[in-house]
Amino acid sequence: MKTVKKSVSLLVLSSLVFTAACSSKTGGPDSGKDTKPVNLGKYEEPVTMNIGYVMNQDSKWPSGSNDSFTDNRYTRWFEENLNIKFNYAFQIPGGGYEQKVNLLISGNDIPDFMRVNEAQFKLLAESDMLEDLTNVYESYASPLLKEVIGGFGNQLTNRVSSNGKLLGIPSTIPAHDSDPVVWIRKDWLDKVGINLPLGITIDDVEKVAKAFIEQDPDQNGVKDTYGIISTSNFVTNSTGNNSLDAYFTSLRAYPKFWTKDKNGDIVYGSTTSETKQALGKMREWYAAGLIDKEFGTIKPDQFAKGNSAGKAGISTGATWSPMSALADSVKNDPKAEWKAHMILSQDGNYYPRQPDPLGTIYVVKKGAKHPEALLKMINVAAEIDNNRPNSPQLYADSPGTNWNVRPMQATYRLKTTLKDRFQRFQDTAAGKLKKADLPPADVSIFDNYSKGWDAIKSVPQDWAYTAYQFLGGQIVLDPRNKEVYSQFYGSTKTMELKWANLTKLENEAFAQIITGNKPLEYFDTFVSEWNKQGGDEITQEVRKAAKGSGT
Repeated sequence: MKTVKKSVSLLVLSSLVFTAACSSKTGGPDSGKDTKPVNLGKYEEPVTMNIGYVMNQDSKWPSGSNDSFTDNRYTRWFEENLNIKFNYAFQIPGGGYEQKVNLLISGNDIPDFMRVNEAQFKLLAESDMLEDLTNVYESYASPLLKEVIGGFGNQLTNRVSSNGKLLGIPSTIPAHDSDPVVWIRKDWLDKVGINLPLGITIDDVEKVAKAFIEQDPDQNGVKDTYGIISTSNFVTNSTGNNSLDAYFTSLRAYPKFWTKDKNGDIVYGSTTSETKQALGKMREWYAAGLIDKEFGTIKPDQFAKGNSAGKAGISTGATWSPMSALADSVKNDPKAEWKAHMILSQDGNYYPRQPDPLGTIYVVKKGAKHPEALLKMINVAAEIDNNRPNSPQLYADSPGTNWNVRPMQATYRLKTTLKDRFQRFQDTAAGKLKKADLPPADVSIFDNYSKGWDAIKSVPQDWAYTAYQFLGGQIVLDPRNKEVYSQFYGSTKTMELKWANLTKLENEAFAQIITGNKPLEYFDTFVSEWNKQGGDEITQEVRKAAKGSGT
């Protein structure tokens, strides 16, 4: 791909300068103070940002590229256009990042700029280790970035503030980022004589699982194919790859989620009658052999092994799961044809729980120079993440190279970003939108779609990303899709002390019920113990916190 033209870069930066000047009179943290227009463009002298960094080993570099985590099109673009360079205080594989940050916090030795989770943020704030970004945000955040963060109400800024001071910049998770999808092999369905629509029922899943176990869909003469598979991380607070989350959701059960009971009171979803009903269904499936007997023993990072080996034709996950769970399936067997389905509830609608809109938080060490450099970079990231005209499209030729490789490893997307993008693809496929009107990064994806599914399987990640946008996207756009948000995101004081033990109690109880080691009625014992061991106290704290935040 040719280097981004400087004229385009200047357009992006000049638009940011102009819009920031216009926004200096708009609302936001500390909006009552007199703020002057500021230059969001290139520093006259080089500015080096000392940052922490995650090396995401799943990232794919363009074929023949010499790019690396520390020297790539993003780093070169920021140096050329903003005069910002990077010093990597540490580079850690994804699995060790959180532990590394914890060690740095305990040693009071954090880099100037760092990505943290909410618990780490709270500890840093309480320890007075963070720079006050209130005025920096007001002066340097672009109108788009303020729209991104403000689009979720005040809940994001409240969660990154302390004593009236903004101490971090939150990244955002748009709606429908993890809608639970059941991916089913269409080529296997054809072999067992089953035809499924986009919206299916939980009874359909049961029928397919039986057929895949008993009717030799891979036609090797041996009954060695699975029905329903799951890892030891079988219930999550979002949507786990090859978890049981999609089945719970279809029964309007939301474990590990704060929901409301029939009286309108906030309750923990793992303690509701709907969750008990869902556990009963999973228990029936396990007893009937529909859930693989390895349930509960497969490590979470091995979630794709059944799909990749061609032994599992049902895979649960999110719209984007083809990239992580299914790409190796079509690589190993180009005849594999996966389709996306949503499990409808009894009323015919689909009620996917939505992710916490707070992703991660970027913070600045107290006293660090040039805290505004963080905002300058995030402004550009927001332009890219929301497909704004003239935004740098640095890896448009390589869909497998995503935002994880840029120095600011977070996304800043509007609440409707995903839905809007899915709609553009569907409109272009239907001839309602011209391909020329697509953002540059989307043109190659649409071109792949136009080639046909079989034609792009030679590059499995291209196939997977296209399936995500076009097949997964259909589920998000379906009018039966009714998004459900948690009544509370975040943590409370008692949670910090007791949540780990309560989670262990919950996971063990659920596993024992599903596998038949405990009767279904044991669920009531679990609820009683959960409340006694701190759950009741936490519920009261959550209700109070939710009321105070206007949730």
